[in-house]
Amino acid sequence: MVLSSRFSHVQSISDIIQAIARQRGRGDSTPLIMLRTLDDIPGERISHLPIDPQLAQVWLAYTGEPFRPHQAHALAALRRGEPVALRAVSGDIAATLHLLARAALAEARGATTLMLAFDDSHARALYAAFDDANQSLPRPLQVPATSTTALRVNPFARMVIATPEALHDRVLRHHQRAWSVFWNGLRLIVLPDVHRFTGVAGAHLADLLMRAYRVAAAHGAAPGFLASLMRLNDPAPALHALLGRSWRIIDADDGPRPATVAAIWQGGGAWLRETIELVTQWRRQSYRVHVLCDALVRVALAAAIGDSADVTVGSDLQPAQVLICAGFPGSISAFRRLLASGYQAVIVVLGELPQEQALARQVSVVLDGPLTAWVPPPANVYVLAQHVACAASELPLTAADVDAWGCAEIVARMAAHQQLIELPDDESIWIPAGEYDPYAEFSVLAASGGAITARSEQPRIRECLDPTLFERWAFASAALPPGVGGLRVVMRDEEEGSISLRLETSGRRTYPLRRGQVVVRDLHEERALAQDQRMLWGRVVAHETIYGWRELSPGASPVDTALNAPHESRWIAPACWFELPVTIQVQGQFVGWCLTAAVALRALASFTDLVPFYDHERRRLFFIDAQPGGNGLAQWLYQNAEDVLPIAYDIALACRADPLLEPLSRVEQDWLLALLGRAPVETPRRNASPASPLPDPQSEQRRTVGSSRDSQLSATRRDRRQPFPSPEPPLAPRAEPPQPAPNERKSMQRIAPSAPETTEPSQPNAVQNDERSETPDAAALIERLRRQREQRERVKGRVTHATSARETEVQPRFVPGDRIFCLPYGDGEVLDSRIEDDREMLTVRFPDYGELVIDPALSLVRKLEPPREN
Repeated sequence: MVLSSRFSHVQSISDIIQAIARQRGRGDSTPLIMLRTLDDIPGERISHLPIDPQLAQVWLAYTGEPFRPHQAHALAALRRGEPVALRAVSGDIAATLHLLARAALAEARGATTLMLAFDDSHARALYAAFDDANQSLPRPLQVPATSTTALRVNPFARMVIATPEALHDRVLRHHQRAWSVFWNGLRLIVLPDVHRFTGVAGAHLADLLMRAYRVAAAHGAAPGFLASLMRLNDPAPALHALLGRSWRIIDADDGPRPATVAAIWQGGGAWLRETIELVTQWRRQSYRVHVLCDALVRVALAAAIGDSADVTVGSDLQPAQVLICAGFPGSISAFRRLLASGYQAVIVVLGELPQEQALARQVSVVLDGPLTAWVPPPANVYVLAQHVACAASELPLTAADVDAWGCAEIVARMAAHQQLIELPDDESIWIPAGEYDPYAEFSVLAASGGAITARSEQPRIRECLDPTLFERWAFASAALPPGVGGLRVVMRDEEEGSISLRLETSGRRTYPLRRGQVVVRDLHEERALAQDQRMLWGRVVAHETIYGWRELSPGASPVDTALNAPHESRWIAPACWFELPVTIQVQGQFVGWCLTAAVALRALASFTDLVPFYDHERRRLFFIDAQPGGNGLAQWLYQNAEDVLPIAYDIALACRADPLLEPLSRVEQDWLLALLGRAPVETPRRNASPASPLPDPQSEQRRTVGSSRDSQLSATRRDRRQPFPSPEPPLAPRAEPPQPAPNERKSMQRIAPSAPETTEPSQPNAVQNDERSETPDAAALIERLRRQREQRERVKGRVTHATSARETEVQPRFVPGDRIFCLPYGDGEVLDSRIEDDREMLTVRFPDYGELVIDPALSLVRKLEPPREN
């Protein structure tokens, strides 16, 4: 039935979402945890915009929209020579960027414009939008445009759409030859979605803009700057760091906004499978769908969904009716931009990242929570050194350039290492030395060197990744993206710097097991937190060894696996650290990830951009910038710790029911409670055996051992913890830690573990002595007996994680050895059939996907008849 009104059409979409949720649900529970209809908003308009009259008339006819007030404000500021940043929830400000760029080109005959995209896919999308407008405008108003992603690039085009890598290696490098005409007429540099340049990418962007302005000035041009960004919390400091001067920030939310439906879908461990199923359901309803995902997920989803005219997959917004976001879109501000981008429905499929589990418990935060912060890009010495060398290659580096850039120390160091040569002249001038090529191996994702290549097996899709993922998270057989899984690393090439990925929808997740050492090199600042706790910020040298990983598969317990060859890394970066009032027991440096997830909720960052390290001897918990030289997050955390710590505690509470993150949750609550002042400070006791340590990581063969969970907290400590903490901790006086009795102190000394890197398996008698020192408690005693029984069965190899199909009243449909067909994986062989919660679960081996856990109630499974004998 065709519905005429917009409101009724939105209502029909809500009905479709609810119907799909009922089909995908189990009993009374459905994966749909939020469904909200947002009303449309009328816009403002102005009658006249002071641009070329012919362009104004044709633009109104092309877009069908009137001019907006923010367009007049931006045009006036650009003509005064001010850098302009358009801030808006809606993504429609992209049309304003194209209009103002054409207006700048119409003011002079030989004027040119540079539009800087974040990556290749972003550049292709910008070029497609600009070329589409070109085809609709009259020939006198058509502007020759080119993109550096094309096979043949036109250096004489008036609109050049370039990526940072192409601007670095082609447009700037050859400015005196092929691109001289372009630089002579440069009038405007446009930065769409400038907020995407965070961390190291922001440091690269600041240096690229410095180089571009320097080259343009040498050609007699003085370009202006125009940027767009989503609505963020105080973006002025980050914008100031890009150019070294203030920007004119103009609110651009004066356009109309159509009604839309917002839905949050709890995908859990099967979030990729749920995403694929949602795409299939909407295709059956004849809707055009765009799947929004990051570069890593696109490698697998593009192969699983396939090529279709009504479905697109990518990290940039594309025209469609329904938007499905695979995973939370990174920040609350990004989610609100999706709602204002003109889609009839926006569905976000949550995975099992720590922050996603917290959002599933407090889903209203995505609509009512505070705006996301944009961390100012840092002054990264590794990034700056590469750009200084390139700038000296493009034009001789003068003393005025060095002062304007603030890189005197870098230049002196490079001259001492024979990378720059100072010419004998009255004024100091530097040029590159010898055959040194400063343009080699460049990527905005890396502080130095190139990016990591991720490719799928079939078809051959390539994406670029942050190199820090390669060192810490992308070991062989790792589950990516970090923390949620969905992809398996099937091959890792150290020399090429690449990984091969395979789609894996079983819900398997992995976390790295690490050991290492942190040495404080410089102490910049320190301050006091609540309850007189200290927090410090400085620069450290981190030595890290990845010796294994902790893995969780559906229906099983966490298992620790050792790497054949541990991965070693060392880097120097800023860090902040807490002086903890309590001693926490940590194995494999499995600590701190809840706080990094809280940072990802409040700032434009990933939870892997900070690396936690715990120093057992000094009771220091470090949070180090993952990139060498720093990405700015450690300093931001140092300044905003009081806002982030309560969020980290909420995330730790949300992860209590996760079998993989439950040990992490308890450790996080211990030190977070002490820092927040919500519980008396006390020395924690161990009341159960520790997790089984890994074997020697130098062994040539990979071995797996069961990872038993640590015991639960005592009843008295559970009573003191608040399940729903208040936004601000109560100002309670600090309590002194209780002193144990003499006999109890001796027992504690006997079982006190050393650092997790050298911890030996605990002896049974030590565990029994510790148990006798505890206050008798029926619930705790039953729990200890159950855990001891599981430990004995695990040692004997007889642990059973699911009820056997033969011991339940539910009759299984399949038996081991059956040949089946399962959509979308194809033919496979049943390895195991078991009953879980009155449902049959199958472990099936597929030729292309390996072993997967299949639920016949959710997936189409058909038994294949054996071939008949003649």
